[in-house]
Amino acid sequence: MRTNFFSLLNTKHINLFILFISLHCFAQNKPNVIVIYTDDQGAVDLGCYGATDIYTPNIDKLAKQGTRFTQAYVAAPVCAPSRAALLTGKYPQNAGVNGNTSHVPNSHGMPNEQYTLAELFKDNGYKTGHIGKWHLGMSAETSPNAQGFDYSFGHLRGCIDNYSHYFFWAGPNVHDLYENGKEVFYDGQYFPDLASNKALKYVEDNKENPFFMYYAINMPHYPYQPTKKWREYYKSAKKPRGDYAAFISTIDERIGFLMDKLEALGIRDNTIIVYQSDNGYSTETRAFNGGGNSGPYRGAKSSLFEGGIRLPTIISWKNNLPENIVNDEFFVNIDWLPTLAKLCHFNLPKHIDGLDMSEMIKTPNTASERTGAFWKYGNQWAVRNGNWKLMGYPKDTSNKGKLDLENDALFLSDLSEDVSEMKNLADKHPEIVEALKAKYLAWEHGYETDIPKKTKPINHLGKHGKIKAVKKLNNRYKNIEVLIDGKRGYVDYSSGQWIGQEGKDLEFILDLNEMKSISEITIGYLHNPSNWVFSPKLFEISFSNDGLTFSNTIQSETSTKINTKHNFIDTLTIQTKQNAQFIKVNIKGIKNIPEGHEGASNSGWIFIDEIIIK
Repeated sequence: MRTNFFSLLNTKHINLFILFISLHCFAQNKPNVIVIYTDDQGAVDLGCYGATDIYTPNIDKLAKQGTRFTQAYVAAPVCAPSRAALLTGKYPQNAGVNGNTSHVPNSHGMPNEQYTLAELFKDNGYKTGHIGKWHLGMSAETSPNAQGFDYSFGHLRGCIDNYSHYFFWAGPNVHDLYENGKEVFYDGQYFPDLASNKALKYVEDNKENPFFMYYAINMPHYPYQPTKKWREYYKSAKKPRGDYAAFISTIDERIGFLMDKLEALGIRDNTIIVYQSDNGYSTETRAFNGGGNSGPYRGAKSSLFEGGIRLPTIISWKNNLPENIVNDEFFVNIDWLPTLAKLCHFNLPKHIDGLDMSEMIKTPNTASERTGAFWKYGNQWAVRNGNWKLMGYPKDTSNKGKLDLENDALFLSDLSEDVSEMKNLADKHPEIVEALKAKYLAWEHGYETDIPKKTKPINHLGKHGKIKAVKKLNNRYKNIEVLIDGKRGYVDYSSGQWIGQEGKDLEFILDLNEMKSISEITIGYLHNPSNWVFSPKLFEISFSNDGLTFSNTIQSETSTKINTKHNFIDTLTIQTKQNAQFIKVNIKGIKNIPEGHEGASNSGWIFIDEIIIK
């Protein structure tokens, strides 16, 4: 007698078996997603973006297997806010990360209530992993594991030495390597290899289940520490370009390892891969003032010119999305969250700033849903509408050209005509300037105090006098004559019109050349909390006829704006009735940054631009 296999199973077992098979197939149909985010990579520093002196075959192959964007942006020109924008689909200001987060142990970063890509994928049945750099919080509640990641391995601060895994750039030196919130030690082992191996293992461990992996590669951020193999390959290249290029090839090789692993596991066709840089290349001293290349664009890291925010960006889903496509449409990294959600058939989260660009990716030559965007970093801001882009207080960290403090404070570009942004069109198109200013002010984070105003000379009693410092000045701010030149400064501490001090008071003696009747003394100050600059507590004055003995000390009222979040310039004033030739002015700094700020417990800065005597 013949026995049917299924006759040996009861109905309950058959149903469970069918359910298991169905769930397995359903899981397999969900695409895996890997977001690769590099660190401080220049706008054209890949072979597929035109670099002829950098070898990047694996990333170039990735571009051929998908879409390479030529007009893709990040929402901030530095690390932490760019990453917050990527992970939340929101402008950095709405994600709660205006600038780089603090390195101080247990300091908070991106608020825990923010809904991240990791939480989106987790809520849709995915395993979620973070490998590499975090830079979005040092506290447990703002750590990767608290922001939706099941697994995390990497460093929490902005950068580390790749062999000791120490953060050296603000004392005291701190070991910074963690796995799932626990400090781990791999002394002497090369971090890019550690991260690569963890990424490969994560993929292998989760090959049977849909997974999301945020692979935040910490290169080519300083310190430039490429492998010996690639250092040798570029030994004839001029420094620092050679070391930087070797770091890019080090990245490329490890991305090759990842691609090979996906192919070997048979899941490459079921994996969406996104590649993007977080901001432009660094021109900081620790990066030897450069190494990267922004190509035709002006600007680099920390700049809102194109070179700081328009960056290499690729998406590839082999045999599922169009391949070998060059897309010239407008795209911002806040758009990744809704775009990936749509490609994976998730419901789109509410209250985000990003736009779904999936149709533009699936159907080449489709116009972008995005026609405009906003940027704000420190005192710099930018608004784009169509091809017109207006910047306030622009900075050119690539040093490709000079900016006039007054005439270029508002800088207009037409990106359809000139992506180099070397010529300011503001005077030629005042109507466009006004229209874009109005758009910026209509944005929830645009303030009237952000708009540059023409400086008007101020005539006062100290303008033709002399000034000397009583307390030691910061080495970067010693041109104290600007404090009595009759000019107020812009909302830019580096404009040359400001004198700054970190964690200490400022004190000066003014000589009016002769006895004068004095009724009022005012100091102008800057409040720029995203750059750790805060309103002074107060200032005090005393008087002398001989410049040696001072008396009649008077204090101003305490500033009430120390904790205000947005940037502005303001004044503190003392009313008096005094005859004197010499005035001693002491400006009280805040010493430590207030609680609630990402730099809390660090030394705060004060900046003043004019001591006005009437």
